[in-house]
Amino acid sequence: MKPMWIILLLLGSWFAFAQTTPSASSPDLATLEARLREKPGDLATMIALGNAYLDAGRLDEAAGIFEEALALDYQNYDAHFGLGLALYRKGDFQGALFEFDQVTRLFPDRYEGWYNLAVTYADLERWRESADAFRRALALGEEQKLAPEVLRPAYLGLAASLRRLGSPDEAAAALIKAMDKIGEDEEVLFLIADNLSMAGKPKEAIPYLYKVLNRDRAHLAAVSLLADIYVGQGLTDRAIRELDRSLEAADRPDVKASLLLKKARILESIDPDKAAELLREAAELDGKLWQARYSLGSKWLQEGDADRALMAFQQAYSVKPDEPRILVGMAAAYFQKEDYQQALRYAKLAAASSEGAVKADALLIAGKSAYQLGRYGDARAMLLQAAEMAPDRADAWLWLGLASYALKDINAAITALERAVQLDPSPITRLNLGAAYLAKKRFGDAERMLTQVVLEDPDNAEAWYNLGWALRALSREPEAQRAWRRALELGFEPARSLIKK
Repeated sequence: MKPMWIILLLLGSWFAFAQTTPSASSPDLATLEARLREKPGDLATMIALGNAYLDAGRLDEAAGIFEEALALDYQNYDAHFGLGLALYRKGDFQGALFEFDQVTRLFPDRYEGWYNLAVTYADLERWRESADAFRRALALGEEQKLAPEVLRPAYLGLAASLRRLGSPDEAAAALIKAMDKIGEDEEVLFLIADNLSMAGKPKEAIPYLYKVLNRDRAHLAAVSLLADIYVGQGLTDRAIRELDRSLEAADRPDVKASLLLKKARILESIDPDKAAELLREAAELDGKLWQARYSLGSKWLQEGDADRALMAFQQAYSVKPDEPRILVGMAAAYFQKEDYQQALRYAKLAAASSEGAVKADALLIAGKSAYQLGRYGDARAMLLQAAEMAPDRADAWLWLGLASYALKDINAAITALERAVQLDPSPITRLNLGAAYLAKKRFGDAERMLTQVVLEDPDNAEAWYNLGWALRALSREPEAQRAWRRALELGFEPARSLIKK
């Protein structure tokens, strides 16, 4: 029987198995099942039936028949290979790993055994073992003079594993070496450039990117990386010109839209109006390009136009409702509109489906919204998480301090607000810390903090009012009276009843 050959396809950063299509003359399932009933234990029929089950997607039955075959003949190459494939397709990577490891032990000179072992290690994110197995596969493949199209996925797999190990320079070197065996193509050339750039060698990446663009001027990933390199070198105008050349060459609306989005992001800090125009054009060209709507929403949110921001975020949401950044944007827009119920709802949805900085943003908005709704316990719990995830965010500590103060936990409020002042000694942060010191009867600290506020912001009526109380507590009544008069001059009515005639 012709041995089953498993070929690895590299699709982006994901690995997948595919098997060869059986010939038209292969017996059908019913025939094979009948034949096995007639001759139980016939290995050739068992292997053929296992392969037929694989073709039909009946993976449990395939795994079962291959296991039976191995119980009869553990040295059977096809049974090990078929069982490995069945387990892999079932998502049992640990089981598949065992089988492909057995293939390499029993048949150490088989390229495909090492190759598929490497793939399975990669799916288990065991990148060092994956790289080692790919190297072994390539050494065998080159020694056996296998065809370039057979070796190509192994070279790509080796490069991917090396990159995941944090060695993009080694990945680039492996791919450069691979070109002697498999030739140049757009994917390999781009991956070399991408790894060189990741390795901190952007100038070395440039020639490879131009080789890609000479083959396909509208290659989105290549021109985007080239633009990033030029921007990093302070050559923004040149980056824009390269994007414009690709825009002229592109004939697909979605590619044009993505190039416009890239150009807009480069221009955001230089010409925000032009950037917004490009984002709108990109969104019209490709309704599925949610990033353009999201960027527009972010721009308008920053400018304080919550209504337009919300509309843009909602349009992005209609395309990609599970994107946490969009949910955070919607929550922020609702918060800006003072619709705290909706802000809390979308922020909690975002927090449940995100991680890192996006999750911290979501928790912060959720905590602020809960605070505004008077749900101080919930607010503090979420703000504490936000502060733990983003300990350098002054606003997280500020709102955590406010929530703790509302819960009458003054010590916790002071701790949080002191951290906020360390990170951002703004008048509003110090005003709140001064108020917390007052509540704790730390009048000297309150006077010091509030004096700093009124010196920097002499029109801050609340600061003058609180300063008056601190001064009175320190038996400095004339100064307290002056502070309250200033507060009243600034329109703070509660100060009126404290002023002596």
